[in-house]
Amino acid sequence: MDKIAIIGGSGIKDSPQFRDVEWKSFDTKYSNGWGDGIVDYQQNDEVIFIPRHGRDETCRYLPSRAQYGANLIAAKELGATVVVAISAVGSLVREINVRDLVIPNDQKNDSGRDSNFYGVGFGIHGNPMKPSPFSEAVRTALIEEGNLHFQKVHKHGVYVTIPGDFFGTPIEGRTRAQYAEIVGMTLFPEVEMAIQLDLHYGCAAIPVDNNLDASHEDSTIRNMTELSEVVPAFVSGAIKRLRPLAADPPKLEQLMGNIIPADERGLARIQNEFLRENARRLIQRYCRQE
Repeated sequence: MDKIAIIGGSGIKDSPQFRDVEWKSFDTKYSNGWGDGIVDYQQNDEVIFIPRHGRDETCRYLPSRAQYGANLIAAKELGATVVVAISAVGSLVREINVRDLVIPNDQKNDSGRDSNFYGVGFGIHGNPMKPSPFSEAVRTALIEEGNLHFQKVHKHGVYVTIPGDFFGTPIEGRTRAQYAEIVGMTLFPEVEMAIQLDLHYGCAAIPVDNNLDASHEDSTIRNMTELSEVVPAFVSGAIKRLRPLAADPPKLEQLMGNIIPADERGLARIQNEFLRENARRLIQRYCRQE
């Protein structure tokens, strides 16, 4: 249980660390109603790579349908304690330019998605203000490594998640710029689901457009292709920095004092076997004296 999971896509799947590594599949038996719960992954040198939107382009999950929960369950069951998410985003402010690196410290959910793994039989009132929705240890490692690879690194920023799969309208962009610096389609519910699995989670957000000029082909793919050497090198360096954390992860501040314990009758209401066992582990780790 000391692995690091990378969740992302462009700029990661062609990394030398995963090149020629065998693809495997893991059945989480957890479905969000759109996916089948089967997650494709690669593993090399205690690092797991999971493509957020699926590996096979004939069965691709767009942001509004992605298997966020299944991806994270697979990472946890395969032994990950730390997750680094890579996200292509749009910039909402002049200070953040295309191909900068943003390590968000807060998030706003405009997606309307449900992040709750439980809600029946067992509960978590996670506190994303302690000190943020992200692991500060992961954020620090990403910032320090980012300074070696990107022209400019923004240590703070609010990431607003939109529903997808369309980009936002002009008025939506102007409205969101009042409370966020970057906009994307995938951070939520991933960030809150990671907390519920006791995973140290951080996001490396890479602006690929200035919102109004967003285009999947002309901005996202083109800019991530231009960063095809920078991003893998950054990820490889971040992995090295995060190994001590993965080996001995402290309790998440967001969960401390915020677990609502349940007895076996309550836990029996959790249908997914892994989530039921995870609830037991959370109760043991956060609700009882060690």
